[in-house]
Amino acid sequence: MSDKKTKKIVSEKRVSRVRLEEMPQKKSSRVHLEELPQKPSVHVRLEEIPEKRMVAVWRILFVLTLVLLNAGIWAYFFFKIRVMCDESAFSERVLEQTRQEKIAEQRQKMEAQRQRMIDAVAIVNGEPITLTDVQNMVNEMPQLAELPFETVYPNLLEMIINNRVVMQGAADAGIPERPEVKRQLRHAKEQIIGQTYLDELLTAQVTEAELRALYDQEMKNFRREEEIHARHILVKTKQEAEDILVQLKAGANFAELADKKSLDENTEGGDLGYFTKGMMIPEFGDIVFDMKKGQLSDPIKTPFGWHIVLIEDKRLANPPSFEELRPEIQRAVMETKMPAVLNAERVKMKVQVLKPTLE
Repeated sequence: MSDKKTKKIVSEKRVSRVRLEEMPQKKSSRVHLEELPQKPSVHVRLEEIPEKRMVAVWRILFVLTLVLLNAGIWAYFFFKIRVMCDESAFSERVLEQTRQEKIAEQRQKMEAQRQRMIDAVAIVNGEPITLTDVQNMVNEMPQLAELPFETVYPNLLEMIINNRVVMQGAADAGIPERPEVKRQLRHAKEQIIGQTYLDELLTAQVTEAELRALYDQEMKNFRREEEIHARHILVKTKQEAEDILVQLKAGANFAELADKKSLDENTEGGDLGYFTKGMMIPEFGDIVFDMKKGQLSDPIKTPFGWHIVLIEDKRLANPPSFEELRPEIQRAVMETKMPAVLNAERVKMKVQVLKPTLE
């Protein structure tokens, strides 16, 4: 029984296996990728439509251009602001520097004015006149160089004071602002500038040898003048002069009496030094040059008062040295060279005279 059942089961298994093999097999749910219909890939689409890609690229470039342009505009805007700030700061620095320079200049002027007030020998309406001002005037007047400074000082000081008084009065009256005055000032300025330039040109043309040659020639014709060394006592009246003369004849010391009695405060002991006849006014010079060495004069009347004079020495003046005459000699040589220098300047400036005469 068991054998039959076993055979039956085996037989059934074989039949079922055969049937199974005969049955159409179902396709598996796991399908290979190669067997499925594949959709077109993105890569294929882009190759198929290149125009869209170019549009996208141009859009990107356009956006980038706008971004860069916008950035450039903002950069330029900030740059201009920076430049304006720098210019403003620079202007402020320049203004501050200018202000400081003006303050320093004003302080220097105030210090100079203060120093001038300390050194002042006279003050005109708050404006000081210093000893240097007087000395400068002596330098501008060569004829006074040979006289003692103490002698010419009072007259020069009065001259400067008068000039300052007149100038300040003219300024208060508005004279400097008048058209005619301005025209004359311009003319004077042109003359000064032109003469200074011409002097420099002429000076450059003058040699030391020429100056020496002219000096030697002048010394050959030099005539030695007589000069005297004298002392004087100046008083107001003739009676005072006669009283002093009596004291001197009685043995009084001339220098001591001059220091006590003389109105001339610019001499020490009445000493006038050496001088020639032409250096004194005729009322004084004509008399004293007729006197002898050691002689005491009678009272002499001049515009300054009454004088008693003592002649201490008489001699012939020594010829002036080369250095003493250098300014005069140089001016003489410069005058001889002036025509040639002016012609050279006219050629250089290409002068054209369009109407030499008026007919």
